Amino acid sequence: MRVLLLSPPYLREYMRNARCDFVSLSATQWYPILLGYCGAHLERCGHVVRLIDAPAHDLDHPATRALVEAWRPDLLVLYTGRQSEENDLAFGESVVAAIGCDAVIVGPFASIDAARTLGGSRAISKLVRGEFEHAVAELADGRSPDTIRNLVYRDEAGVHENPPRPYLSRAELDAIPFVSAFLRRQVELRRYRTPSELYPFMDLMTGRGCQWGRCTFCLWVHTYVKGSVYNTRSVENVIEELELIAREMPEVRSVMFQDDTFTEERASEICEAKLARGNRLPWSCYARPNMGLEVLRLMKRAGCRNLHVGYESADPAILKRLRKGVSVERATRFTVDAKRAGLRIHGDFALGFPGETPEGARRTIEWAYSLNPDTAQFQLMIPFPGTPFHDEMTRAGWLNAAGEPDMPQLPNEQIRQLAKAAYRRFYLSPKYLWKAILHPHDHFFGRLRTIRRAIPAMFWKRW
Repeated sequence: MRVLLLSPPYLREYMRNARCDFVSLSATQWYPILLGYCGAHLERCGHVVRLIDAPAHDLDHPATRALVEAWRPDLLVLYTGRQSEENDLAFGESVVAAIGCDAVIVGPFASIDAARTLGGSRAISKLVRGEFEHAVAELADGRSPDTIRNLVYRDEAGVHENPPRPYLSRAELDAIPFVSAFLRRQVELRRYRTPSELYPFMDLMTGRGCQWGRCTFCLWVHTYVKGSVYNTRSVENVIEELELIAREMPEVRSVMFQDDTFTEERASEICEAKLARGNRLPWSCYARPNMGLEVLRLMKRAGCRNLHVGYESADPAILKRLRKGVSVERATRFTVDAKRAGLRIHGDFALGFPGETPEGARRTIEWAYSLNPDTAQFQLMIPFPGTPFHDEMTRAGWLNAAGEPDMPQLPNEQIRQLAKAAYRRFYLSPKYLWKAILHPHDHFFGRLRTIRRAIPAMFWKRW
């Protein structure tokens, strides 16, 4: 079959490929990593595949429609987002009507409530929950829908939800061809950037799921690979891909491991193998703020540049409510250790947690300032339906009509103003000015595009 993998057009530079979706203030654009793995698997199964990531490539609706209709797929694989869902379904329906192809909806957001999502489309009658490579391949192979695990489909009798399939094993993950090679053929690498990585960079996953897997707010651990699960590729398979990137993709200057969290055990085995092979490719990863100094030093020796760390809040009661599993004191010690090891940190903080107060939010802002990671973001919390966080906020009546946090003691507009204040406190400070003086490209000249967007957002533009 001719299979088209599509991240549909929406807003310019809209990012739907991450663990939450929005137009990034920093113009960050992650690769469509899950579509990439699906495409690599489909090619292995003998299908002809094309990937179109419309937002990253500045493709509007007419331009994308022209590309799709010219290529004429037999099967459309539609990756939807939270903000863009209505747009995505409408665009997919227009393609199906014009070409007469089959279509299936995929992605973590689509997995929240499959029946509701399918109810929003008349022309598209299939959706895959969770991991979707094998289910999509079975559709492309012509399997009957009632035999495909993870598939939800609609027919004359109504909506049918097939049994789940086991998560992909190590052998199955190793069998998927390298996503980096697939992405290099399918997209323009220079369309993807994030301030924390050398440019251009590459995304890949060494494993799926989160070994902790209990945080109440995380979309992926409640939809894609659920719970405390961390299924990994073999170390040899990961090192082979890093060797391929170093050998055949000289333009790629760093790699981001998109595993939900890189554990100490996983970091140690990858780092030791990387050092043994003499692979010098720089890399970064997501990390929980509880890793020890010795493994952090090992990561630095093995080429690690940057850790993306979810700190969330400085309020111990909030962290307990979120089931974060890391205390403020432990996270603070981790930050000191990571800096001692010579690692950069991108700190993820958030505002609008259940029961949060203005005083607690201000403590988080001051904590972020005192930790002084290299970069920081202050996210307005997104209560994804299907998460315990959303359930708690709904029960308490703490969501507004747009589904955003809006609490009596911390109204939505005040959350937005606090986020503005957080960015001003962190980035318009002597500490950040000193970083810009020491590393002008990293903290100023390389971020001019971000700065142009940030100034209105921090002062007069609605957050």
